[in-house]
Amino acid sequence: MDIILYNIIIGLSTFLIGYFFGSIPTGVILCKLIYHKDPREDGSKNSGGTNVGRLFGKKMGLAVIFLDMVKTAVPLVVVWSILTFSPLKSVFANNLGAPMFDDGVLYIYLAPLGAAIGHCYPVYAKFKGGKAVATFGGFGLSTSWFLSLTGFGTFFIVLKAKKYVSLASISAGIATIIFSWGLYAFQFVAPESFWHFFMWGWGSYLLAGWEYATVATLISLLLIVRHIPNIKRLIHHEERKITWMD
Repeated sequence: MDIILYNIIIGLSTFLIGYFFGSIPTGVILCKLIYHKDPREDGSKNSGGTNVGRLFGKKMGLAVIFLDMVKTAVPLVVVWSILTFSPLKSVFANNLGAPMFDDGVLYIYLAPLGAAIGHCYPVYAKFKGGKAVATFGGFGLSTSWFLSLTGFGTFFIVLKAKKYVSLASISAGIATIIFSWGLYAFQFVAPESFWHFFMWGWGSYLLAGWEYATVATLISLLLIVRHIPNIKRLIHHEERKITWMD
């Protein structure tokens, strides 16, 4: 019973590290500091980079997107560093007589999941945040060059063709779900060294297992759910198109 409890505590702790870091409302902070305005009061009424860009210009929007991507990557690196360089794993095994669940791999990915949820429902900003697009991108860029390439590739292809940021984001999320599980399935038909090739570090610290595919799916589903109002507008042909890409 103790080992189950301690695993739950560690898993919850890593999730909360991500959540509290992801809850930092970068869009709100920057816009209030520079323009003395809250982006959640105008436009699509969220603090993400797309809305900030529409309200205050491309440079401000890109700055928010970059910082929101960092919010996802930092907790992942922090949790990985703790599990890799601290004696936590050995203390866990020595005191409880069993290794940490999944050797801690799942806990590494719980951090960016927490960051994505924190970004959408930030505790520091009355739970009114963004739509998970930037944190979704940060997760891909910080874990797998292949997943980030397919995700961003899908995004820009759809954006170029249809001119809808929301549709491009949703399409990238769907592609990520497919390709993340594809990477997991690939391990059963390919040599382990080649399978790990698709992840940063070549499998030295990030693995494309069921843990990765599950968290990638959950973040992608969060992105899609946050775009439900956009989906309704797309169905009724009321969604705004971009004008800066021809």
